[in-house]
Amino acid sequence: MINIPAIYQGQLETLDKIKVSPLSRAYTFSDSIYEVIPYFSGKPVCFKEHIDRMKESSNLMALDVNFERVVDDIKVLADTLTNQDGYVYYQISRGIDPIRSHLYADDLEIERFGYAMNISLPSSPVSAMLCHDERWGKCNIKSTSLLGNILAMNQAKSLGCQEVVMHKDGFLTEAGASNVFYFDSAGSVRTSSLSENILPGITREILIKALKDTPYCVKEGSCAISDFNHSPCIWLTSSTKGMLPLTNLIGTDYRLEESYSGFLEVVELFNAAMQSHLEVSV
Repeated sequence: MINIPAIYQGQLETLDKIKVSPLSRAYTFSDSIYEVIPYFSGKPVCFKEHIDRMKESSNLMALDVNFERVVDDIKVLADTLTNQDGYVYYQISRGIDPIRSHLYADDLEIERFGYAMNISLPSSPVSAMLCHDERWGKCNIKSTSLLGNILAMNQAKSLGCQEVVMHKDGFLTEAGASNVFYFDSAGSVRTSSLSENILPGITREILIKALKDTPYCVKEGSCAISDFNHSPCIWLTSSTKGMLPLTNLIGTDYRLEESYSGFLEVVELFNAAMQSHLEVSV
C-alpha cells in the first residue's frame, strides 16, 4: 500500500499517509459519490463521460463541487499511470461535521479524495448468483452507499461466485458492480432500460452505441429473468470489467455457450469501439 499514489484535498501523497476524519460524512452517512476511471497504457476511457456522470450525481445530491479542482486531482493521479493499465478511484463527500448530525451544515467544505491503482483488469468469465434487488431506490446516483451490493455479493462469494445479478419482482435490474446484457432465445441482445434502479454505466453506453445499426442492435426494456434459462450468453459491462461473460448463474438453468458466434461478433464490435475511445485525447 505504501507506494499507491493518493490525493486528499489537492495534496498528493501515498495512500498510507492519507488521514481522514472519523466525522467525514463519507464515513458516518455514506454522504458521498465516487467514480472509477479505467486507464489502458496510461490512456483513459471516456474521461469526459465519467466526469459528466459525477456532475450528475453531485447535482442529484445537491453537492456544490468545484469540478476544475476535481479534474486537476484526477489528472495528477493519472500521471502516475504512464503507459500502465489500471484505474483512478475518485470520491467526493459533503464534508466533515463538527459533530455527527443527520442535518448537515450549509458551510461544510467539500472533501475530495482519490488514488491511482496499477492493476491488470479481469478478462476471464465469472460465475454469478441470481438475487432479489434489496438496494436503496436511487441507484442512478453513484453513491458510496453500497451495503445492499456488499451483502449480496458476499453471499454469492460463499457459493463460489464473483458477482450477483439482481432483479425486482422477476425483472432484471443490474449486477452488483456492473450492468447486464444477454442474448434472448430469439438471438436479440437485451438489457434493462435506465431508471432510478439502474446506474447509467459508461461501458454500457459504449456497447449500445457500438451495436447500433448492426444485426445486434440492443433492445432496452423490461427483461424477465425467466429469459436467462434459455440464453446462450449473459455478460457484464463495467469500467473495470469491459465485457465479461458469465459461465453460470445460480438460481437459473443458464450455462455459457462459449463458442456462441453472436457473442464473439459483439466482442469484436465492442473492442473496436473501445479502441476508438482510447484514441481520443483528454
